[in-house]
Amino acid sequence: SEFVNKYTACDFGWYLNKSTETYQFNKMTAYKAIRKICEDSNIPIDNIPMLETEITKIYADKVLSDIIRDILSQCEGTYNFDVTPAGLRIYTIGSLYAYPEFRITPNTRLIYSPTLRGNVSHTLSIEEMKNSVKVISEKDSAYTVQTVLKDEDSIYQYGFLQEVIKIDPEKENAQSIAQTKLAQLLKPAETFSIEIIEALDSYTRAGMLLNMDDTDYLIESAQHSIKNGVHYVKLDLRKFS
Repeated sequence: SEFVNKYTACDFGWYLNKSTETYQFNKMTAYKAIRKICEDSNIPIDNIPMLETEITKIYADKVLSDIIRDILSQCEGTYNFDVTPAGLRIYTIGSLYAYPEFRITPNTRLIYSPTLRGNVSHTLSIEEMKNSVKVISEKDSAYTVQTVLKDEDSIYQYGFLQEVIKIDPEKENAQSIAQTKLAQLLKPAETFSIEIIEALDSYTRAGMLLNMDDTDYLIESAQHSIKNGVHYVKLDLRKFS
């Protein structure tokens, strides 16, 4: 044919990323606030957890997806949101696993896609790593050091990298917070990039977990392409703990 028509299809997430609106929430629960945003913009809902955190804030001419992201940041826990064919879906990061499979030929058994991964790259970064945590408190514009917790082996290997945290000592335990924070920040960030093949009707999404070599990885991005009837997926992964 001499003429070719090309189309770009957008899901509901495109509207969340493009539309701006102004909202004023006054002690409205996060669940109801997000539901109102969706209803006002005719965005269907797949799943929204019953998030009871009360939101009191004005969002003036803000992108809808940024408003939802800010609301979720105020809730206890770590949440991600995406758009499925059924609509907006909000879920706890680490609660959903991807299990991509494919068949080499139509009459062979299903194979777990990461077992035949290709184009593997691996990086190790200490950019966000910390091996010392100092916990301080403030009273009458004066700072007091509550505790300092260090990992001497890491400091010897990578150099001194410190995080300072301010707490209310009447409500929080300095030693407990230092131990928890140091455990979170001590390990270098380990990331992988791989390419897999999965079935045409399968769809591995960012935000899900992928188990590879008995280790869980968080899928930070997933790029899909179909070439000659084969479904390729490029995944950026971060070790999840």
